[in-house]
Amino acid sequence: MAAALIALLLAFLMQWQTDVASPAGAVMPPSSQPGAAVNESVVSTAPRRAPQAAAVTAQDSLRGTAVDGAVRVDAQGRVGRDRDLRRVFDYFLTRLGERSLERIRADLAWWLQQQPQLDAATRAEVLALFDRYVELQHATAALPRSGDLRTDLQRLQELRVRELGAGLAQAWFGEEEAYTAHTLARLVTARDATLDEATRRQRLADIEAQLDPMQRTSRDASLAFQQAVADSRHFDTAAVSAQHRAEQRRQHWGEEAAIRLAELDQQEAGWQSRLLAYAQARERLFADRSLSPVQREQRLAQLLEGFSAAERRRVLALAEDGLLPH
Repeated sequence: MAAALIALLLAFLMQWQTDVASPAGAVMPPSSQPGAAVNESVVSTAPRRAPQAAAVTAQDSLRGTAVDGAVRVDAQGRVGRDRDLRRVFDYFLTRLGERSLERIRADLAWWLQQQPQLDAATRAEVLALFDRYVELQHATAALPRSGDLRTDLQRLQELRVRELGAGLAQAWFGEEEAYTAHTLARLVTARDATLDEATRRQRLADIEAQLDPMQRTSRDASLAFQQAVADSRHFDTAAVSAQHRAEQRRQHWGEEAAIRLAELDQQEAGWQSRLLAYAQARERLFADRSLSPVQREQRLAQLLEGFSAAERRRVLALAEDGLLPH
């Protein structure tokens, strides 16, 4: 089971890396995508490849994707206020930093208009919920931190209820809040120096029993994935050969996961190679005193053309923090 779960996580990560990193083949963003297939009770928006659009640049961070989540409508035409609706909002808000909030809202409005099941009143209701969600994000960012994790979680829960109402706050955030509370309980218990070992184990077991089977499976898969990543870092530090890595991974995670981890190794090596080439070229530009400031900025911009929008943000952040390879 653990091997199957980690293989699934690795498959997802590799697809995400492909969608984010590949500079080729610009495809349609939400502001250009056709409506998803519709049945009488749900507007389905499962991720899928979209056709190419000449008007969209390869730097669009959501190229190659379709709207995540779903807008559900009941028999009375009321919008379902569920987690899938929040996923739709999160999808569009992924472009923050690339586009203004007004443009993102316009993209969402355009996409809603392409859903024939949604009338004008329903679309207006979705946009009003989007506005409330954005207001909550602003309020969350401004929320002061106490330094105590439990206190901060309680403040966040209270803010969500105040901004959204208890029902909508539970629908959008209830599951993750419960899981966060569970994680905090484990952390506090594990660090409690007043407990003897037997009492600590019993309390941790009691906390563990509160998780439902699906949450436990998800948590175990996440832990397995984290361990696989830690193993990879150890292999890199110790300069372990590819053959030995594969052997160790097959023993721990199975053949499929070992293959995917090897492919991730290759992708990471490619990224590091590109990053090093950029860093070296950047150093040469700053060392070239014959360039004017304008010329230098133009050359720096040209160096970034080989990276996607998401990669550019990562490269610039590394450069700003002085973390580029040498």
